[in-house]
Amino acid sequence: MNNTSTNKYLDNFQIFLFSCLPCSLVIGPLIAEIIINIILIFFLVDIVQNKNFKILKNKIFYLFSFFYLVLIISLIKSDIFAESGLNVFSYLRFFLFAFAACELLKKNELYIKLFYICLSLTIFIVVSDGYLQFFHGENLLGYPKYRPDRISGFFDDDLIIGSYLLRNIPIFIGLTFYLKNSFRYLFYFNQTLILFTCILIFLSGERASFFLMTLFLFIIISQINLKKNYVIIFFSLVVLSTITILFSNQIIKDRYISQLKFQIFGEKLLRYYSPMFNTAYKMFIDKPFFGFGPKAYRYYCSDEKYVNFYTDGKTTIDNTIIKPDFGWKVLENYKINKIYISAGDYVEKGSKVFSYYFVSKDKSDFEVFDYFSKKEGIVKKIYIKEKYVNNTAFAKIEPLKSPKSYVYLPNSCNTHPHNTYLQLLSETGMFGFLIVFSVFIYLLFNVLKNLINIYFFNKRSQSVFEICLLANFLIILWPLTTSGNFFNNWLNICNFIPLAFYLFIKQKNHKHLKN
Repeated sequence: MNNTSTNKYLDNFQIFLFSCLPCSLVIGPLIAEIIINIILIFFLVDIVQNKNFKILKNKIFYLFSFFYLVLIISLIKSDIFAESGLNVFSYLRFFLFAFAACELLKKNELYIKLFYICLSLTIFIVVSDGYLQFFHGENLLGYPKYRPDRISGFFDDDLIIGSYLLRNIPIFIGLTFYLKNSFRYLFYFNQTLILFTCILIFLSGERASFFLMTLFLFIIISQINLKKNYVIIFFSLVVLSTITILFSNQIIKDRYISQLKFQIFGEKLLRYYSPMFNTAYKMFIDKPFFGFGPKAYRYYCSDEKYVNFYTDGKTTIDNTIIKPDFGWKVLENYKINKIYISAGDYVEKGSKVFSYYFVSKDKSDFEVFDYFSKKEGIVKKIYIKEKYVNNTAFAKIEPLKSPKSYVYLPNSCNTHPHNTYLQLLSETGMFGFLIVFSVFIYLLFNVLKNLINIYFFNKRSQSVFEICLLANFLIILWPLTTSGNFFNNWLNICNFIPLAFYLFIKQKNHKHLKN
């Protein structure tokens, strides 16, 4: 086998792995990590052997290199080198992977088509499975709805199906228009799939993902040249579907209106997130230039200097009520199977009070559980209903001790503060924050400039694919919403795949202009 045949075989093998990335991200981060590492190794060997370092002579590469240097300095100055060192040093692989994938895509236009087919198939399966779980209560693998107001699909108890679809729909829409002439029948089918994907993001209960998806759609539809009838029909279907679901499904309505209102305007503004935000801010004030080090929030958030509690740090416990609570992941309806106590009985802590099963399960295959009391006293009344929901009163008791007691609520400790820029401020300081925020400002300026050119000068300088990719980066870095961990491996793989296509399309446009 000659070198040309060997190289072609290796290229085909790599693009096959690259095309499997959307599917691997559904299965879990491990397979996706293996794929990007294999592609990266081939890329590094190639540029070293051929001394083709000019590939990396790029403004985007220089900017990222500066950001990476800030991360290294922040790590060295921190006290968590042993805990975060490996993660920080290996962070470079995500960015180099984008360049590696770009070089693959440049070799053959068929590679882009293969990725698009695999992406289309993956999204179709994920969306179909999500609807099955929403309506049936279980998905194809038998994973149940862990909460009545959320769905997870193939992600089991990780409630991230909305986040996954949000991070894939921009490149999906971009490729659908980019390859329109090559896949005419698939083009029309995928337009319908895009509509159902948008609605499923809403049904997933992930409010931040739904907001960012709406923002993304507004950005691209205001910039790309589509027929007015198409825009009207598409938006009408999305809006009509969401409004119909919102006001016909009490659980969804509660998720998007009642819960949101309580979490934002409850006892105080942003009652759920503000303690984490305050902790991150205190950390930034203490180390304003390079922060405490990447992924450091989890190690310092419980420190006495930075800790914040929800409300005043403690809550009142009503000892006169037995109120079952199965945790936030189990918020579905349950039904009493058998009651073991009666009025007048004395109930101790740990006493078995009733058995139950979840009504979302198939009645022929449900599992019965026992619930044990966390309180003690004499039973005064049992509230018997057909169905119960998590954290609903089951029985009234006369406690032997005080009717009320106090317990300290969990503090603001978490793996990250749930906002990209507050995480960067606390962990990488002002330098890391300014680099990423400047990218966001550039993207926002680019979008606004493009809108002005279109509506005031009738000039269109960017393709639909390029607009979708830029809008994707903009929503990823959008500051006024909650977000995942900036240094999370799964999220970074999702976020750097579009960068590979952006590098490809920019280099292709540059080559076209030169010719």
